[in-house]
Amino acid sequence: MVDEKELTELGMLTDVSLREAWPNEAHDFTPWLADNLGRLSEVIGVPLETETTEAPVGEFAGDILATGPDGQSVLIENQLEASDHSHLGQIMTYLAGLDARIVVWIARDFTEPHLSAIQWLNRHTDDEFSFFAVRLRVVRITDSPLAPIFEIVAQPNRWERQVRRESTGARAKNVKTYRQFWTHYVGRHPGDGVRANHGLANFWIRPRRDAPAISMAFAFAAGRVGIFFTPRGLSQEAMDEWMNERRQLISDTLEGGEHGHWKRFDTTDRANWDAMCDWLHDKLDRYRTIIQAELAEAR
Repeated sequence: MVDEKELTELGMLTDVSLREAWPNEAHDFTPWLADNLGRLSEVIGVPLETETTEAPVGEFAGDILATGPDGQSVLIENQLEASDHSHLGQIMTYLAGLDARIVVWIARDFTEPHLSAIQWLNRHTDDEFSFFAVRLRVVRITDSPLAPIFEIVAQPNRWERQVRRESTGARAKNVKTYRQFWTHYVGRHPGDGVRANHGLANFWIRPRRDAPAISMAFAFAAGRVGIFFTPRGLSQEAMDEWMNERRQLISDTLEGGEHGHWKRFDTTDRANWDAMCDWLHDKLDRYRTIIQAELAEAR
């Protein structure tokens, strides 16, 4: 028999406003999620690696661009409020501009029309596309620390069985390919600071602690390589300030580019790997020039 005194000592699980955990969506929640994608990965059953935040798409920017287990691009769009038509429209815009294959829409709540839209997309798009609606909650027990909870409210049909069947083998194969590519890069450009046997799609280089990191990406399944600034080690606000102060220098050095470049290759043909490495090497020099510019001026 359970002691009544023990029952009275149990805490009560309560929901807390998302804004109490993350006052600002762009400056607080997005950077937190980018550094904690493992929590989301466990829920949707897809290993995710952050590529960049605020991924540029024309005059807009997707919240987080990640890499999936087969190297495919994963778009993550965040809301700390209820789902709305504006974000649904942005998702469709980003889907095309970022060539994403998996879309994860996170919101406090989802309306029935928006859930219907996600389900419609899952039914009427090719099998290579997958759309998730994920409800975000923040809870605490009595005075415990706040705890985030992700709840899937819409997902592709038969997704769980497909992930269990495919993800383990595909992940191991991709890790091997990533290691082979970055080892090839080191052999061709040994002075760039890239580490051989690196088993991730991205390699981050941090020339200076007070500046954004440079991320070089090998998107094997998506058939492209890319390079961009990322706020790894900095807040999004600090990165935005750094970028704004150097906007003209960035535009001039990157020949009109903003802070992201992608180039398509047949990544499955290893005869192209030299050209891919050379393209990344050339762009890396340009990105480093931007970060080192004020040191040259000081001399």
